[in-house]
Formats: sequence, structure tokens, C-alpha cells
Amino acid sequence: MPIGSPRSVGRYSTQTIRVEQTPTIDPETKLWRAVLGQTLYDAFGPERYDTTPKERKEALDFLKDYKNPHFIELCENAGFDPEYIKRKVRKKFAEKFISAINKISTKVRNINEKQKTEINRV
Repeated sequence: MPIGSPRSVGRYSTQTIRVEQTPTIDPETKLWRAVLGQTLYDAFGPERYDTTPKERKEALDFLKDYKNPHFIELCENAGFDPEYIKRKVRKKFAEKFISAINKISTKVRNINEKQKTEINRV
């Protein structure tokens, strides 16, 4: 039955079509989000040829200083609560710390296994 025929109107008119609209973000907020994203990428992203250790340290120091008015302003202008970003950054620091501990413990285990193997050979 074609849409628009008298018999189809009743069937289709009872259906509700919901279209969700995402709120539009103004260009200034997008810019601040890009700045915040770049800071996070510089601090926690992979080693890159164009990011110096000094830049990485500066980004990490900036993100650690939660009471810095510039940090608060950046978060608010990006449309985020500074406390939310603070929690996310702390979680990322914890993940990096745990990863570093796991790498160290793996190296220690490998050294211990190597030493045991050498002792067993003797």
C-alpha cells in the first residue's frame, strides 16, 4: 500500500518519529577543547619526533597544577568542570604509574629467571 493512500495515513500517523539533536558547540568552545586536547596529547600521548621532553614536562606540570587559574580557565572555556578534568588526569597518572611498575617488575622477573638459568647451568 503506497504511503499517502487513505488506508496508510492512519497506520503511519500513530507512529512517533524521534530525532535527537546534538547541541551545537560554538567555534570558541571547539578551539578551547582543541587546546585542552593538545595539552593532554602532549602530556600522555605517544613519543613523537616533534614533541620535546621539555614540552612533555611542561604539559604534565600544567595538568598537575589544578589550582592554577589558567588550568581552571582552560577547562571552563572548553565547557568542562575543572574537577572532572582533574579526576581524569589523576586517573591517567595512576594508569601510567601502574604501567611503569609492571614494566619494572617484568624486567626484574626476567633478570631473576636469567640468573636462575645461569645458576642451573653451573
